[in-house]
This record gives sequence, C-alpha cells and structure tokens, in this order.
Amino acid sequence: MKSFRLFLLVTLLLSPFSGAVAQSTIYNEYAQEAGDALMIYRGRKAVHYAFQFNGTFYWESPQFLMGDVVYNSKKYEGLMLNIDANLQQVQVRHPVSAITEALNTSYLTSFNIGEKRFIGLDGGIYEIIYDGSITLLRQITKTLMRDIHLRNGESIGYYDPNFKENVFYYFKYNSRLYCLKDEILTPVRRERDILRLFPDRKKEIKAFVKRSKVSPRRNFEEYCIKVLSYAESTLK
Repeated sequence: MKSFRLFLLVTLLLSPFSGAVAQSTIYNEYAQEAGDALMIYRGRKAVHYAFQFNGTFYWESPQFLMGDVVYNSKKYEGLMLNIDANLQQVQVRHPVSAITEALNTSYLTSFNIGEKRFIGLDGGIYEIIYDGSITLLRQITKTLMRDIHLRNGESIGYYDPNFKENVFYYFKYNSRLYCLKDEILTPVRRERDILRLFPDRKKEIKAFVKRSKVSPRRNFEEYCIKVLSYAESTLK
C-alpha cells in the first residue's frame, strides 16, 4: 500500500513540461528529507468550489502562508497553510506537487499561520486573541449564500476587489468572539457577557473600564482584552 501511494504521488508530479526522471528525483529527495512529515499530506483532497462566486471562502485571503500544526498528537513544522472558513478546515499545500489536502478538524489540536495562533475545538477553528486563564477566541465563518441584488462591500461583509456584477453566489463573512474557560466555550456578544464571567467583581471592573476609557461599543474586542487582562492581573 505504501509503495502504491508513493507511486501514485510521483505519477501526479509528472507533467508534459518537465521530464519524468527530473520530477521523480525531486520527489525522492523531498521524501527522504521529509520522512514522517509526509503523513500530513495523506489526507483527503480539499474541496474545489467549481462555480463562480464573489468573495472568498478562505479565512482572510487565498494566499497560503508558512505555519506549524499539531495534528493527531504530532507536530509538523514548515507547512504552507490556509483555512477554509466555510467548511472550518485547515488546508495544507504539498511543497512539490502543489496538491491541497484538507486536514480532519477532529485530529487538529493547534496550529499557527505566520504570527497568528489557532486551536481546533468542537469541529470549529478559532483564533487565539488573548491567552490567559480565560482565553479570548475569534471564529470567522464564510457561509455560501445567493442574492440577486448582491452588492460589493457591506452586503457580503467585506470588499472583494474582483467582484462580478452578474454572479449571485457569495461567501458571507461573520466574526464571533468566544471565551474559553475550564474547557467550556461561551459566546460573548456584549458587555454583560464578559461581566458574567466575574460575578463578584462587576463593580470593580466597571470602574476600571471607566478609568481606562475603553468603550465596548467602539471596539468590543479591545474591551474584552482589557477586561480579561485586568481581571487576571488583579486576581487575588
């Protein structure tokens, strides 16, 4: 089975624009150097959205960036990664063949893409915004929708520089914040959701917020970070 898989992968690497021997040599050299790291590329092929749409299903942009993954209790480093925010899947691009695989989110513990850190939890992907005794997480989703009156920008939740007027399918952006405490994930949408995490310190925290001039209405994410940081630093 292992020999067959390697043969299949080498076959996929062959192209009419380069010699088979050269391509095979490139792969063999990579396989020898990568060793067990090749296991990360033995997932299922990532979904290809074979229709026209506006926006993007990726977390931020279609660009794959360097990152590391803890997957099935093993760490893999130096991978080209991106996130399908519609399916909540991490995608990894093979460095030689450029085939894109989708990782099983249930085996995904944590990963980073560039400077950003993420965790896999309950079948979803979450970016770590603040890491403490209570962790602040952000989840971005891109939901496939259709609207014949679609307009670029606010309608889809972001600006698409390649927006097509006669295409009605699009990926709708949504961002939600959560707090993770004692392995329990709690959505936070407003000021009172954060204050409920500290039932005995509401008055103290409100006084701190007033002194700090942090407004949950102007920047709710900043407000959450300030409150969590303050609560942790003054915890008795």
